[in-house]
Amino acid sequence: MPPLEPLNLFGACFNIKDPKKFELAIALLRESVFDDGATMFVADNLITWNKTLSFLRDDFIVATLNDPATNPVERSIAWRTYVMLYFAQFASKAPGDFVECGCHTGYTASVLTRKIDFAALGKKYYLYDLFAWNPGDEHTHLTAHDDPAMYDKVVERFRHLSFVQVIRGSVPQSFSQGFPDQIAFAHIDMNHPDPEAGALEMVLPRLSHGGAVIFDDYGWWGYSAQKVALDPIIARHGLEVLELPTGQALVLKP
Repeated sequence: MPPLEPLNLFGACFNIKDPKKFELAIALLRESVFDDGATMFVADNLITWNKTLSFLRDDFIVATLNDPATNPVERSIAWRTYVMLYFAQFASKAPGDFVECGCHTGYTASVLTRKIDFAALGKKYYLYDLFAWNPGDEHTHLTAHDDPAMYDKVVERFRHLSFVQVIRGSVPQSFSQGFPDQIAFAHIDMNHPDPEAGALEMVLPRLSHGGAVIFDDYGWWGYSAQKVALDPIIARHGLEVLELPTGQALVLKP
């Protein structure tokens, strides 16, 4: 059987102080490896080579990356999306609903709702976000926050999906507007330790056996305060956390 054809992906990286030096370093690295970079992945602060990159051979992931609606940053976090999607599908077999704390523009939810048949499973999907940033706010300012219609656009994005509920407000206070009794899967991505800790305190007691929690920022050095805040909560529930090279972290409930 013939070997696979090499694949690569070059996308956005973050926290770069000198872009020209970084680009030169990547060029030199490509020259230094055996395949001249034919198998390299350089995106989302991950640099690898000599990897199979199976997710770039997945028809669904490839279609998502090639979708004109997928922006360059969303394309660059393909490995994160692949990890999130895998464990969301795994957890979809457990009792309970889906929770996403920090849904931003709804990209993650749009991927999951195209891959998982929530209606057939009888599951709901709760999306939480402030949908705003004001001077002095501690959470990360993102470009989408400059759009005063951010919340309305996310609501419109999922209007055709009756099982999706979009909730605006601070987490965990906004859980009072709707929160599942049982949780199969939670994706937590709020770039700040306080709401993430508050969310986790509410999520873990309701997490079903066979359920999963994915943290988007846990392994990023700039958000290391989240590890400090979240680890004791996870340990108190008798669970363990796995940090991933993507910067994410995973908690599974046996």
